[in-house]
Amino acid sequence: MHPIGSLILFLATCSAAVPQKLISLPDAAEAPFTPPTIKSVSFSGSGCPQGGGRKRVSGGWQHFAFSLPDFAASYGGSKPSSVNCQAHMNLAGGKPGWQVALKDVWTNGHLELEPDVKLTQFITTFYSQDAGNTVSTVQSMTSPPNSTLVKEIEIHAGIPKESLVWSPCTKTDGNVGLINVNFRIALTSTNAATYGYYGGGRNSTVGERWGWAWRRCRV
Repeated sequence: MHPIGSLILFLATCSAAVPQKLISLPDAAEAPFTPPTIKSVSFSGSGCPQGGGRKRVSGGWQHFAFSLPDFAASYGGSKPSSVNCQAHMNLAGGKPGWQVALKDVWTNGHLELEPDVKLTQFITTFYSQDAGNTVSTVQSMTSPPNSTLVKEIEIHAGIPKESLVWSPCTKTDGNVGLINVNFRIALTSTNAATYGYYGGGRNSTVGERWGWAWRRCRV
């Protein structure tokens, strides 16, 4: 595993398998090669249970996004203090001689943090073809001193170029691989009387967006 050491602190001024049909890629021209096809997407974890709400997938490979209607964590509330959802994307139809890697993850949700509560986000990525080669990033957020933070937030997890986890080199069969991205939120505090929440809001749902990098490789 390659943990990313940057720990980002935001204050108040911080602004069951679910197989899918083949997803069209209207944004394919942005890549320097014919992008792979998303053959299937499935989800697992406490924040996206198999019998829960429908996960809405959109955007195609290059601007892939999805919503997680059941994702919710709380400190001092009725939800677990730590919740995760792992997305599994099977990529096929790739251009021989290219590799792809996840380089950005944006998560969004509704946040409520009373003083002394800390939110920590963990993003972990690996390909099933080489499960021992993983990368993890960590971001955190607290409320301002003596204040409660209540807002819709977006957190960006960027993976440095030198830490990217690359797919196997795509061969003539076009198979790119199965990428797994685990998103976990933990709410912690040393004060048992305080409260924190991360999840869907009155008019919002937790969601993720992904961004990619690519490079040539020898078949």
